[in-house]
Amino acid sequence: MQALICVVSDAKKGTSSTAGMQQTVETSPLLQERLRVVPGRMDAISAAIKDRDFDKFAAITMADSNQFHAVCLDTTPPIFYLNDVSRAIIGLVEELNRAHKAATGHLLAAYTFDAGPNAVIYAPAANMPTVVAAVNKFFPQAEAFPDPFKVGTSAALPAGFNEGVVRAGGWEKGAVKQLIHTRVGDGPRRLSADESLLNAEGVPKVLA
Repeated sequence: MQALICVVSDAKKGTSSTAGMQQTVETSPLLQERLRVVPGRMDAISAAIKDRDFDKFAAITMADSNQFHAVCLDTTPPIFYLNDVSRAIIGLVEELNRAHKAATGHLLAAYTFDAGPNAVIYAPAANMPTVVAAVNKFFPQAEAFPDPFKVGTSAALPAGFNEGVVRAGGWEKGAVKQLIHTRVGDGPRRLSADESLLNAEGVPKVLA
């Protein structure tokens, strides 16, 4: 599993996560439905991860992200964490999935958004070159993509991909400020004493 973070905006949010949640709890009728379905989704996505079932993981991830932002919209006054670029990225991933599933029977990627406009796109390593190429094609960045894992930016889009779902000619340069490409690490590790930043007395070591 790898992740591509699309930095749409690094500006301070108009509504903080804490304040937004307080408003939602107080005013959104839809929140009660979300509270009803989330426990089942938690169980289902845990099972999908354990089974390495990316299709189920992707479907649940996207559905939950969409419902979260629907609840934000259902808040009074409504909270708009997503912007036009965020929604265009959703459209891009949905169309990539439609075309890829038509050809292979499987989803290609999954998007999710927290309380903000920046997208996180998950994909198996084999699919990430297509995701990177598509984002680069339609959302050229203000900062050049560093390509840390050498996936390139020229992979072909899935056969039958409908470019009409994205703004004709793509978005202006800088609509996505930068891309951050990362992957799952090897998990927590116990370091040996000589790798510690503290000595036996708990005092920071002096680095030469």
